[in-house]
Amino acid sequence: MLAIGWAFSSMGGHINSLRDELATANETITTLQSANGQMDSELQTLQREERGLRTLLAHQNAALTELDQQQRKTADDLQHALATPPAGRPDCAREPLPVGALRLLQPAKGRGAHPGGEAPTAAGAGAPLPGA
Repeated sequence: MLAIGWAFSSMGGHINSLRDELATANETITTLQSANGQMDSELQTLQREERGLRTLLAHQNAALTELDQQQRKTADDLQHALATPPAGRPDCAREPLPVGALRLLQPAKGRGAHPGGEAPTAAGAGAPLPGA
């Protein structure tokens, strides 16, 4: 009988030890479930923020594309306006240069040579201009 009492006493201690371990495991499970719930909530918040940021990025890309198109159109318009002379003015880009201007653009025949082929004259008041 003493052996049976000792066995129950020994088993009771083991059962108490297992009960304590189970309580600790249950606390750990509860803590992990709480942490998991918080992480799930945070993940959902981050996913909402990501969707919002992606939407904002798409709007900004569209606005940048529109701005780029406007800038290109403005540059094209400006280039066209600069290349087109005002009404009533000569279109120098499409007209030939006058003969006198072409003669001035010719390289000199030799060192010290006068572009018109004439001897240089003294420049003074009333002196004729070269090529005139």
